[in-house]
Amino acid sequence: SRSLKTPSCHTCSLKNIMNLSRMLTEIIPIEDLFAVNTETRDFIQTRTIISSSSAIISTISSSTLIWMILRSPQRLTTTRHRILFGMAVGDIIFSLSFAVYNAMMPSDVNYLVWNAQGNQTTCNVTGFTSIVGALMSSLYNCSLNIYSLAIVKYYKTDSYIQKKMEPFLHGVPIVISLAFGFAQLATQGYNSDGSLGTTCITPIYHPPHCIGIEDGQVREGFEIPCGRGSDGPSEIIFFVAFTFVVFVSPTTTGVTLGQMYRHVSRQERRMGRYGEGSLDHSVPRENNNTTTTASVDGGNGVNSMMRSIVTFVKSAVGGLSSHSNSNQNSSTSRVVMVKARAYTAAFFMTYSWYIVISVLNGAGRETPLVMGYLAAFFTPLQGFCNLVIF
Repeated sequence: SRSLKTPSCHTCSLKNIMNLSRMLTEIIPIEDLFAVNTETRDFIQTRTIISSSSAIISTISSSTLIWMILRSPQRLTTTRHRILFGMAVGDIIFSLSFAVYNAMMPSDVNYLVWNAQGNQTTCNVTGFTSIVGALMSSLYNCSLNIYSLAIVKYYKTDSYIQKKMEPFLHGVPIVISLAFGFAQLATQGYNSDGSLGTTCITPIYHPPHCIGIEDGQVREGFEIPCGRGSDGPSEIIFFVAFTFVVFVSPTTTGVTLGQMYRHVSRQERRMGRYGEGSLDHSVPRENNNTTTTASVDGGNGVNSMMRSIVTFVKSAVGGLSSHSNSNQNSSTSRVVMVKARAYTAAFFMTYSWYIVISVLNGAGRETPLVMGYLAAFFTPLQGFCNLVIF
């Protein structure tokens, strides 16, 4: 049993521990399970305190963002506010899976996971909220960038977006996240053996105390059957959901942001060289009335009033040219792009650590201790970043 001793937490490769565990065949005594996992348990304790504290901050921030949206002059009448509302709901669901300091983790693995006091039912709940929240919040980031791209590059009006695009901008994140969430629940894919952090998202249940125990059997003194989830496609479902969060969402947000930046930069260079008359005047007038800078900034009434005063003064002294609409469209496009860039940066700042750790684990590399702590701090923190940007 001493050969199973956890590597130093300066490497912290729980995946290697689980792989080593599966190669052994002798049942490990319960007292040795605590002894050989002391360092890993201490690491998980520190990481849990960090991630749960960040998750609480993020939950409060997303709740505040929802309150601000509902209290703003536009409320939920604009597409942008509705997308941000959905993104905040997804973040709350995701953050809640981290915010309970491991109390909902099954007590069967309390020798490995600090403060594990739950059972399989509570494990299902925290796993479901983790998968659904992660997918919903990341896919709503994609929806926000696609919406912004439609305004900035393709000059789509709000009425067009609401009728033709918005059902998909909400439907895709909600349907996909719930589909994967319930699929994992149906295939018993919510488990915890400590190898995938402090949430119940391990597709197959193979903790160290199951060494030497056949799949489907329950070791004496424990409640959850070993090998739980191995009978169905839980690993495939997890891999596909993981691909959405780690590859599909970052690629989509990155590509759409790049297209917006390229278009706005080209328009501004053209205007700088040849004047406002060189800009594309195909922008529908309706878009000028509905997708204003005020709605992008969250509906600040004071700023809107000041812009109206400035516009009135310029008009009175003849300072507005016949191409003022083009200038306003160019300015609004830049504001929309800057906002989209900020939300994209928040997404990458929170998920990039998890992505890097996943790539390192997939390549068989050790995860540095500092990176594990950074991932614990930033991963649940997107709600706070979104509130600051809003």
